[in-house]
Amino acid sequence: MGLSDKNRFLSGLNEPERTIFAKLYDRAVRSEKFGGASFGDFLSMDELALLNERSRYLPECVLSLSGGFDGAERKMPGFNAEGEDFPLTALEISGKRLNGLTHRDYLGALMGLGLDRHKIGDIVVGGSGAVVFAASDIGDYIVNTLGEVGPCPVQVRKADMGSLDLAPREFKDIKGTVASARLDSIVSLMAGRGRSAACELIKSGRVYVNGSPSQRTDMKIKDADVITVRGLGKALVEMGGLSKKDRIFVTLKKYA
Repeated sequence: MGLSDKNRFLSGLNEPERTIFAKLYDRAVRSEKFGGASFGDFLSMDELALLNERSRYLPECVLSLSGGFDGAERKMPGFNAEGEDFPLTALEISGKRLNGLTHRDYLGALMGLGLDRHKIGDIVVGGSGAVVFAASDIGDYIVNTLGEVGPCPVQVRKADMGSLDLAPREFKDIKGTVASARLDSIVSLMAGRGRSAACELIKSGRVYVNGSPSQRTDMKIKDADVITVRGLGKALVEMGGLSKKDRIFVTLKKYA
């Protein structure tokens, strides 16, 4: 460990990324030197991929991740945090006439409070409200300050993480057939664009398979894989049988 390792850890990052990752590195150093757990803020899928790529340059400490529930996309890194509670909280947002509100509505309302995006994890939207995962140090502020989402008055309360009952995921089915189970074929169906446009999305780094970035257009996709296209959403892949023309029936259960 040393300055050269930190330089390698930060190499090639843009300025906002360097700020975030420099803090992470320093927290890892603190855990190694003094013992005990140290935690960062929530990271996006892009940032998590960068952290995974650069983890070999971190000090000798155990890296773990938590987003508050299985399947979370945004996760908080912890160093030497085995057996420790991560400093995150779940907040239930409820109210009348919340049907039709989207993830964007809830995120916009939270950002309107002047919060740092990295203090907020996933937002799970249901018909009667949403559950927001947030850093513990801003939980009380959100409870006491968030009064409306869009035009709708809301109430916010802290939820018991141990007995949290998340609303079932809502899906929109996209059905079609593909010539082969390649990533570019699946992305083409999901995005409603041609294969060349799908290839551009993949090569530009906007596509993830099961949470990991992939720039391989010919990557083989399996039943139950989860495909995320940044800016277009996320879908669970269900592979079917073959058509009379030997094309594969596919249903993409796109997260609403």
